[in-house]
Amino acid sequence: MTRIEGAIRAARITDRQALADLSRRVHESADGYRRSLGVPAPSSTRPSISLASLIPSWLPLRHPSVHLVAEADGELLGSCRAIEEPHRQDWVIIELDAADGPLAGEVRHALLNALVDEGAGHNVARFHAACSDVPDNLVLFGQLGFMAYSQEEIFYRPPDAAPGPGSWLRSVLRRDVHNHRTPETGATVNLQRAGAPDAWHLFDLWTHATPPAIARVEGYRAEDWENAGHEGVVPRSSLNPLLHFSGVDAWFLPWEQRAGGFAQHGGCREGPHYLRFLVREATDGAAFLAGVLAMMGEESRSAGILAPVRTYEASGLRAAADAGFEPIGRVTMLVREVRAPVRQPAMVPAI
Repeated sequence: MTRIEGAIRAARITDRQALADLSRRVHESADGYRRSLGVPAPSSTRPSISLASLIPSWLPLRHPSVHLVAEADGELLGSCRAIEEPHRQDWVIIELDAADGPLAGEVRHALLNALVDEGAGHNVARFHAACSDVPDNLVLFGQLGFMAYSQEEIFYRPPDAAPGPGSWLRSVLRRDVHNHRTPETGATVNLQRAGAPDAWHLFDLWTHATPPAIARVEGYRAEDWENAGHEGVVPRSSLNPLLHFSGVDAWFLPWEQRAGGFAQHGGCREGPHYLRFLVREATDGAAFLAGVLAMMGEESRSAGILAPVRTYEASGLRAAADAGFEPIGRVTMLVREVRAPVRQPAMVPAI
């Protein structure tokens, strides 16, 4: 281990091609899914959707970030990367790769340990990660004080047929239409664009859809939702730290003076688009999601859509299946508390 630990250093721009090659080899290996963060790497039973295909450009990804590599005899053996979460003193670990070999487990452990030590010098409050739900990952993270607190099902909706001429104009016009009649049921879905004034309603919906123990771990406040309509940070998922968003939209469905549904769309120039949604149990999740897909436009649907849904969100799981999404893998959400969070009394809107 001494030799491996001594070879850990910060990544350099000249490592870019070697890092891309390392990631490709790891995710194309027979057991690559065991070491995959964020999105399960493809295996014999999963579609060919990998972390490497979702992140085509490795340096830079998002600033500020920390990127460590393990090197021996001039060859990169592993890579570990984290980004700083906006508006918080939290780091999200988005990559932890090690080349195949007898020391792969030791390399990953040394890199993760070095990253935790690096965070101590930056006053990091918490570390977050999402990994494939296999013992290799859970044991490794558990050794370094990470706790598993939730699971996400990753859904994928294959691309629709390519849009025809002029469809971009229809897409733009449709984004400004709030009332949409779903083709499946004919019901009118009254979607409204989410903004800062809706933060309390979105926070109320999230607390309704989230078990109290998980809500305490993620620690959102109402003001955290003020930017949800144009910034893809809240609500947390395994995918939003990994994807390059060219733009973020969000809508919600009014329901009895509350929000019955919330959807956040992240556009991506390369690869599938991103959709995170919450559905209140008493609402028609299928109609809501059909209306959201219409608002997203033909360009988004023709690119394919990735949608993470927490496994405790029963209404969201049903809505995803009804909207043509298929599960492609499951990941476990992990957290490592460095500092005890300061809890303030939560306030809820009077209805």
